[in-house]
Amino acid sequence: MPIYCDESGGVGRGVMTLAAISIEEDDADAVVAHFCEISRLSGEIKGSRIDLGERALLFELLGQKPWAATISIAISALALHPGEDRGAHDIDIYARLLKDAVSYIIKGSNPCVQVVIDDGRYGPETLALIRKDIADLIGPYGTALLDLSHRRSGLQIADVIANTFFNHAMATERQSRMAAIVAPFLESGKISLRILSSDTEND
Repeated sequence: MPIYCDESGGVGRGVMTLAAISIEEDDADAVVAHFCEISRLSGEIKGSRIDLGERALLFELLGQKPWAATISIAISALALHPGEDRGAHDIDIYARLLKDAVSYIIKGSNPCVQVVIDDGRYGPETLALIRKDIADLIGPYGTALLDLSHRRSGLQIADVIANTFFNHAMATERQSRMAAIVAPFLESGKISLRILSSDTEND
């Protein structure tokens, strides 16, 4: 199965989350198409643009397909070191979250895995280096590529999952509702949760 990766939040928000979801492309397309049919929404699905009912619907439809996801989270976005550039720190945290999530989800998987990374957050040179890091991680038989989320249903689903866990981590009035939506998937093991720390190692 392809693995689709997208993030939410950032160092300026105090929390950054990254979702890596393994799901067949046809299944992802079917989930998004069914979601749009029921919700009557059109265009790209973004976690930051859908309401709680729509979010719950997407998870419900997703639950009807085979998939697994890993969510890596940096709480307080790991504090900057003295003199460290905020932009460079944001990139570093993103790269660490991506590597952590992908490393965890590919354990024991087919070596011909394909990792698709959202192409929307950073500049092309930075993303090219991050893509190379992931390509090195998954080895010579796998592939890592960048794509725009409006072209990939899997990336849109990853965006919603990452955004849901971002809101789950934030102390707001929506926190408990986010927790209720994802609880069944955490309990069943469909979603694995990873908390990034300053000394996190892939285990």
